[in-house]
Amino acid sequence: MNVKEILYEFVKTKFEIGDDPDYSMDAHLFDLGFVDSLGATEIIIFAEETFGIEISQKDILMNDMNTINEIAAVIESKL
Repeated sequence: MNVKEILYEFVKTKFEIGDDPDYSMDAHLFDLGFVDSLGATEIIIFAEETFGIEISQKDILMNDMNTINEIAAVIESKL
């Protein structure tokens, strides 16, 4: 599995999204109510531990991280 697939499955499982047709790699996780601010922190911790990277406050401020694709792009830039 690649970064996007791992992240997609984590979010789907962790936040009990199930088979919601609105959930996709490009779904805005916050606007659609899949994830809240606490959930964002959990995603960052998961990414740091899983991929052995550090996502800084600067990374969060400088990058859109609202979709699986956007979060994965930040992770991939750190690998």
